[in-house]
Amino acid sequence: MEKYNWLSMLGKYELSDGILIFKGGVTNWEGQQGYEVGNFICDQTFGGGTIEAKIKFSDNASNSSVGIILYYHPTSASFVTVQMGGISLCSVRTFTGREWNDHAAHGPISQIEPNRHYHLMVEVIGSKVKVKLDGIEVIETNLNYILPKGQAGIIAAGPNDISISNFNVAPKLPNLFVVMQYTDQFSELYNDVILPQGKKSGFEVMRADETYGPGIIITDIEQQIIEAKAVIADITPNNPNVYWEVGYAYALRKPTILIAQRDTELPFDISPFRTLFYNNTIAGKSKIEEGLCKHLEAIQGYWSR
Repeated sequence: MEKYNWLSMLGKYELSDGILIFKGGVTNWEGQQGYEVGNFICDQTFGGGTIEAKIKFSDNASNSSVGIILYYHPTSASFVTVQMGGISLCSVRTFTGREWNDHAAHGPISQIEPNRHYHLMVEVIGSKVKVKLDGIEVIETNLNYILPKGQAGIIAAGPNDISISNFNVAPKLPNLFVVMQYTDQFSELYNDVILPQGKKSGFEVMRADETYGPGIIITDIEQQIIEAKAVIADITPNNPNVYWEVGYAYALRKPTILIAQRDTELPFDISPFRTLFYNNTIAGKSKIEEGLCKHLEAIQGYWSR
């Protein structure tokens, strides 16, 4: 815990010997009894990868909760959390600044034992969230939005102290999935423009023909789109496969950058969407590089809630 800098946005904590202790308690505000709430943000950014911590409740957890904040929005004070307690043994939730949205939950809260160290690990790939408790996978769910890159932290609430130790953030580059026709012309665009610009903007870039091993192609593509933080689609040729993949990405609310050669006649359903047009020239290469860079940088920090 001490390898990161911490700031309390709400509530009190103590930090000693690598252990952050949330100071629980009973509060009384305008005649209404409640419990202390803590919201502690660290200086480590996260937008995908793994976050883990050891958690110990000092007493009965029936009125307590503690969780890992995957992303904190500094303006709206909204955040995404994976927590123990509150509504269940484990849950994935979003606080919009006004209300809670529940994505997945598993197990009754009565299963939480006091004075036991639980190892909570969260893996985020694109919109997929996997939660393990003591090495056992208890939740796998897909968010209905893309997790932006931002500060991670801890949230806790309840009448009693809760300790959090071994907090560790291991970021991973987000995936950028590229949809296009697999011909020499488009492979040159991929290798010379999209691949280097994607890497420059902090993405791991791949397209479907770079996947190897047994399996069903369409299933692999579906999985790659789910695990992608963003999608780039070249819609220059009238290719049904490309349009299907664009539609699937749109259904999953994936930020999708459409590109096409200038003078391409777009289908009616696609024409209202913003499209980055390019010329297949040296000057055109420079312009599409600039456009892709701006779009990808915007996606890295996009928060749709």
